[in-house]
Parts: sequence; C-alpha cells; structure tokens
Amino acid sequence: MDKQIEKHELEERAISRESTGAYAYTSISASAVGGVVCAVLGLLFFLNNVLIVLPLAGLALSLMGYSAVRRSPDEVTGGSLARFGMAFSAFVLVGGITWHAWVFATEVREGYERISFRDLKDVPHTRQPYSETAETLDGKKVFLKGYIRPGIRGTNLKDFILVGDFGACCFGGSPKITDVVAVSILGDDRVSYGWGVRKISGTFRLNRKAAQTGEKEVPRVFYQIDADFVD
Repeated sequence: MDKQIEKHELEERAISRESTGAYAYTSISASAVGGVVCAVLGLLFFLNNVLIVLPLAGLALSLMGYSAVRRSPDEVTGGSLARFGMAFSAFVLVGGITWHAWVFATEVREGYERISFRDLKDVPHTRQPYSETAETLDGKKVFLKGYIRPGIRGTNLKDFILVGDFGACCFGGSPKITDVVAVSILGDDRVSYGWGVRKISGTFRLNRKAAQTGEKEVPRVFYQIDADFVD
C-alpha cells in the first residue's frame, strides 16, 4: 500500500514538472549585466588611475553572475555575459596598470623632481604654518600634477590655482592654504580651464609670509610654481 502511494506521488510530481516545464521562467543575471557595464566603463581607468574601481567592480560582479548561473542554471542565464565581463575587466585592469606605470616612469622631464600635494600639507603643532618639505623645495625645479581649481573659467590662462583633487572644498568654497599652489606660466604657452589633470614643470617658490593672489576664494598662497612647461 505504501509503495502504491509513493508511486502515485512520484507520478504526480512528474506530471507537474511536465505541465509547468513549458512555462518555466529564467532570468538573466543582473550581476553579469552589471559586470559588463562596469568592464566597458572601466576603459576610463586609462584616463584616471582613481577609476581602477570600475574594472575591479566589473570583475567582482561578473564573478558573482557566473557563480549564480552555475548554481541555478535552470533559473538564471547570462553565463556568456559573465565570462565576457571577467575577461574584459581583467584586460582593462592589466592594461590600465601597465599604462599608468609607463606614464609614471616617463612623465617627469629631466632635471625636475617629482613632488605631490601630500608633500605640501602642513603638520599641526609645528613652528610654521606650511610644510617643512616646502622649505627644502624652495628654488628647486619640481614636477607637480593637479587640476585647475574649479571656479576658474576661461581660456588663454597664464595664471591659475592648482589643486590636488576636486574635493568639496573646491566647489565655491575656500580650500586650505596648504592645499593649493599658484602657477604662473613663464613662456608664451597658455592653458584653458578643463577637468583634465595638468602636469606642471617649473621652479618652486615658498612665500613664508603668504602672497596675495587677488582671488576671493583663494586670497593668499604659500606655494608658487613659475612654470616652464604645462602639459
């Protein structure tokens, strides 16, 4: 009797699967789709090394999508998308790292010393309000990368304020005096405002008493660069 009941239950399950099989619903993995999107957007990593997060996110999402397809192949599709996302993210990641390493190794002109905005930050509770490193750089040929401060608009600029990033303080506010560098181009070259990174090669000047700039948001500066080249 028990065997007959068990057989009947199995038959009912089989009939149920057959009757619903034609209407079985499968969905494409959202992670796989997101992985491909991030992988393609990851090409922006070649322009800015901060955007390494895009190919990393593409790789992670694609792996998640591929795992979901492997776990539930009857319910989730998108394995091909996930494999493409993984491959393309890996390509962008390796290619971008290689590109930025090559740029870093070749971008400083001969005779100039690479510095960063981290070198110029003041240290609290020291005897002077500017960086101790800045004292050692005064009068030296330096190479510094940054951005034209948001708020400065126009073309054919000879003088502008350089900042290390587009922080919230730079949008209509007043950045710290040790977070900015006044740049004056010595030659005939001029620049236009834009979002791209600027590479400044020139002579570093430390104004120990802070020089006036004539700008409302950045009225004084400790640091200046008399630029020989602006790339």
